[in-house]
Amino acid sequence: MQMKDLAAVSELAMMANPHATKEKYKEHVLSELRENPDLSLVATDDRKVVGYVQADIQENSAVLEDIAVAEQYQKKGLGKTLLNEEIEALKRKGAKTVLAEVHYLCASAVPFYYRHSFRIVGFVQDYFGIGHDALILKLVLQ
Repeated sequence: MQMKDLAAVSELAMMANPHATKEKYKEHVLSELRENPDLSLVATDDRKVVGYVQADIQENSAVLEDIAVAEQYQKKGLGKTLLNEEIEALKRKGAKTVLAEVHYLCASAVPFYYRHSFRIVGFVQDYFGIGHDALILKLVLQ
Protein backbone atom coordinates (compact mmCIF):
# COMPACT_ATOMS: atom_id res chain seq x y z
CA MET A 1 0.00 0.00 0.00
CA GLN A 2 1.18 3.50 -0.79
CA MET A 3 -0.08 6.95 0.10
CA LYS A 4 -1.67 7.28 -3.34
CA ASP A 5 -3.90 4.28 -2.50
CA LEU A 6 -5.57 5.91 0.52
CA ALA A 7 -8.66 7.24 -1.27
CA ALA A 8 -9.47 3.86 -2.83
CA VAL A 9 -8.69 1.98 0.37
CA SER A 10 -10.91 4.37 2.36
CA GLU A 11 -13.82 3.51 0.05
CA LEU A 12 -13.22 -0.22 0.54
CA ALA A 13 -12.81 0.26 4.30
CA MET A 14 -16.47 1.18 4.64
CA MET A 15 -17.39 -2.39 3.62
CA ALA A 16 -15.47 -3.83 6.56
CA ASN A 17 -16.33 -1.01 8.96
CA PRO A 18 -20.00 -0.05 8.72
CA HIS A 19 -19.70 1.79 12.03
CA ALA A 20 -17.02 4.22 10.83
CA THR A 21 -17.03 7.46 8.93
CA LYS A 22 -14.86 7.53 5.82
CA GLU A 23 -12.69 10.51 6.77
CA LYS A 24 -12.09 9.35 10.32
CA TYR A 25 -11.31 5.83 9.18
CA LYS A 26 -8.97 7.19 6.52
CA GLU A 27 -6.89 8.53 9.42
CA HIS A 28 -6.82 5.04 10.96
CA VAL A 29 -5.71 3.44 7.67
CA LEU A 30 -3.00 6.08 7.29
CA SER A 31 -1.81 5.51 10.86
CA GLU A 32 -1.57 1.75 10.27
CA LEU A 33 0.26 2.35 6.99
CA ARG A 34 2.83 4.54 8.74
CA GLU A 35 3.26 2.13 11.67
CA ASN A 36 3.25 -1.10 9.65
CA PRO A 37 3.97 -0.41 5.97
CA ASP A 38 4.98 -4.05 5.43
CA LEU A 39 1.62 -5.21 6.86
CA SER A 40 -0.48 -2.88 4.66
CA LEU A 41 -1.14 -4.63 1.36
CA VAL A 42 -3.35 -3.89 -1.63
CA ALA A 43 -4.61 -5.93 -4.56
CA THR A 44 -4.97 -4.18 -7.88
CA ASP A 45 -6.57 -4.77 -11.24
CA ASP A 46 -5.04 -2.69 -14.00
CA ARG A 47 -3.53 -0.38 -11.36
CA LYS A 48 -6.91 0.15 -9.67
CA VAL A 49 -7.05 -0.84 -5.98
CA VAL A 50 -9.71 -3.55 -5.59
CA GLY A 51 -8.78 -4.99 -2.20
CA TYR A 52 -6.63 -4.39 0.84
CA VAL A 53 -5.54 -5.86 4.14
CA GLN A 54 -3.85 -4.35 7.18
CA ALA A 55 -2.62 -5.83 10.43
CA ASP A 56 -0.83 -4.77 13.58
CA ILE A 57 1.51 -6.86 15.70
CA GLN A 58 2.57 -6.56 19.32
CA GLU A 59 5.21 -9.05 20.42
CA ASN A 60 3.91 -12.39 19.10
CA SER A 61 0.21 -11.54 18.81
CA ALA A 62 -1.30 -9.86 15.75
CA VAL A 63 -4.61 -8.22 15.00
CA LEU A 64 -6.03 -8.26 11.51
CA GLU A 65 -7.18 -4.67 11.33
CA ASP A 66 -9.09 -4.95 8.06
CA ILE A 67 -9.56 -6.99 4.95
CA ALA A 68 -11.90 -5.89 2.19
CA VAL A 69 -12.40 -6.70 -1.47
CA ALA A 70 -14.57 -4.73 -3.88
CA GLU A 71 -17.88 -6.52 -4.39
CA GLN A 72 -17.34 -7.33 -8.08
CA TYR A 73 -14.00 -9.02 -7.18
CA GLN A 74 -15.34 -11.15 -4.33
CA LYS A 75 -15.49 -14.94 -4.58
CA LYS A 76 -12.55 -14.98 -7.01
CA GLY A 77 -9.79 -15.84 -4.54
CA LEU A 78 -8.57 -12.29 -3.98
CA GLY A 79 -9.47 -12.21 -0.28
CA LYS A 80 -7.74 -15.55 0.19
CA THR A 81 -4.61 -14.25 -1.53
CA LEU A 82 -4.56 -11.07 0.56
CA LEU A 83 -5.11 -13.01 3.79
CA ASN A 84 -2.42 -15.59 2.96
CA GLU A 85 0.10 -12.85 2.09
CA GLU A 86 -0.69 -11.04 5.33
CA ILE A 87 -0.35 -14.21 7.40
CA GLU A 88 3.04 -14.93 5.81
CA ALA A 89 4.18 -11.36 6.60
CA LEU A 90 2.97 -11.77 10.20
CA LYS A 91 4.83 -15.07 10.56
CA ARG A 92 8.04 -13.39 9.35
CA LYS A 93 7.53 -10.82 12.12
CA GLY A 94 7.15 -13.56 14.73
CA ALA A 95 3.37 -13.69 15.19
CA LYS A 96 2.06 -16.84 16.86
CA THR A 97 -1.62 -15.87 16.85
CA VAL A 98 -3.85 -13.60 14.78
CA LEU A 99 -7.11 -12.10 16.01
CA ALA A 100 -9.86 -10.79 13.75
CA GLU A 101 -12.48 -8.45 15.21
CA VAL A 102 -15.59 -8.57 13.05
CA HIS A 103 -18.42 -6.05 13.39
CA TYR A 104 -21.71 -7.88 13.91
CA LEU A 105 -23.07 -6.32 10.71
CA CYS A 106 -20.25 -8.08 8.84
CA ALA A 107 -20.98 -11.50 10.36
CA SER A 108 -21.36 -12.86 6.83
CA ALA A 109 -17.53 -12.77 6.73
CA VAL A 110 -17.26 -15.42 9.46
CA PRO A 111 -17.41 -18.37 7.00
CA PHE A 112 -14.49 -16.79 5.10
CA TYR A 113 -12.44 -16.77 8.29
CA TYR A 114 -13.49 -20.33 9.13
CA ARG A 115 -12.26 -21.54 5.73
CA HIS A 116 -8.87 -20.14 6.75
CA SER A 117 -8.80 -21.90 10.15
CA PHE A 118 -9.91 -18.95 12.31
CA ARG A 119 -12.31 -19.91 15.10
CA ILE A 120 -14.68 -17.79 17.18
CA VAL A 121 -13.25 -17.25 20.64
CA GLY A 122 -15.76 -14.72 21.92
CA PHE A 123 -17.44 -11.41 21.42
CA VAL A 124 -17.11 -7.95 22.90
CA GLN A 125 -20.21 -5.89 23.50
CA ASP A 126 -19.95 -2.27 22.29
CA TYR A 127 -16.41 -2.91 20.97
CA PHE A 128 -16.79 -0.44 18.10
CA GLY A 129 -19.00 1.94 20.11
CA ILE A 130 -22.36 1.67 21.81
CA GLY A 131 -24.50 -0.84 19.93
CA HIS A 132 -21.60 -1.98 17.76
CA ASP A 133 -20.54 -5.40 18.99
CA ALA A 134 -17.63 -7.47 17.69
CA LEU A 135 -17.18 -11.16 17.09
CA ILE A 136 -13.61 -12.18 17.93
CA LEU A 137 -11.95 -14.90 15.86
CA LYS A 138 -8.50 -16.37 16.41
CA LEU A 139 -5.99 -18.19 14.25
CA VAL A 140 -3.09 -20.05 15.85
CA LEU A 141 -0.12 -20.00 13.48
CA GLN A 142 2.07 -23.07 13.05
